Amino acid sequence: MTPQDSTTEETAPTSGKTPESGTVPSGYNLGRRLRIMGAVLAGGIAVVLALLLWLGVLVPARQEAAGYTEADSGYAAVAIEHNAQAVQLTALAPGRSTDDEVLALAVEVGEASAGRVRGLAAWLEARDIPVPAAGTEAIALADGGLTTEVPDDGSGPRSAASAHSHEGGNHGMLTDEQVNGIAALDGSEFDIALLAALVEHHYGGLQPADEEISGGTDPEAKALAQSEADAIRLEVEDVRDALAEAGGPGSTNDQTN
Repeated sequence: MTPQDSTTEETAPTSGKTPESGTVPSGYNLGRRLRIMGAVLAGGIAVVLALLLWLGVLVPARQEAAGYTEADSGYAAVAIEHNAQAVQLTALAPGRSTDDEVLALAVEVGEASAGRVRGLAAWLEARDIPVPAAGTEAIALADGGLTTEVPDDGSGPRSAASAHSHEGGNHGMLTDEQVNGIAALDGSEFDIALLAALVEHHYGGLQPADEEISGGTDPEAKALAQSEADAIRLEVEDVRDALAEAGGPGSTNDQTN
C-alpha cells in the first residue's frame, strides 16, 4: 500500500452517506427539553419553599412581633363562634317564652354574649385577622334588639355555618338539629329546653377560656379570656336558678367551681 492509498483510506467516511447540510442531531432537542423541565421544576420548588418559609417562619415571626401566638388567635375565633351561638339561642325567646323572668334573663345573657363577641372581634381586627362570619351576624342580631321576636321560618334565627364548626357537643356547641328542636317549642317547654341548653353551652365555653388563661401569650387576649370565664361562672348560676324555678332538671355539673 502506498502512502497515498493509506491517506485516502483514513480520511474516507465510515458510511456511504454524508450528513445533510443544516440537519441538527436528535440529541440536541432532548437536551433542550431536559433543561426546560429542570428550570420549571426548580421554579416550582422555589415557590413551595417560599410558601413554607412564609407559613413556618414569617407568619410566626409576625405574630411574635405583634405579641401574640396562634393559640391566642385561635381562642378568639372559637370564643366568638361560641358566644355568637349564645346570642342566637337567646334570640329565640321572644315569641316563644311567656315567662317575664326567662325573657329578661335571655336578653341579659344575649347582650353580654354579644359584648364579648365585640371585644374579641376588635382584638382580631387590630391584628388584621378575619373575624368569623358568625360574629358579625351575632352583633347584627343583637343590634337589632333581643327583646322582640325575630321574623323567621319558624325555626329561629341562624348564624353562619361556621358557628357550628364544633358540632357534636365540643365546647358545648349545639347542632342545627338541637337548635331546631328548641325553636319548635313554646311556653314552659321552651323555657326549660332553652335554659338547660344555655347551662351546658356556658359550661362548654369555660374550656377554651381557661386554656387561654393558662397557656396564652397576648396580655389582652388573656384578659378577655379571664373576663369571659368570670362572666360565664356568674351567668350560669343565674340560668341554673331560673331553670330550677321553671321546673327543669337540676344540674350537678361543677365546672364553675
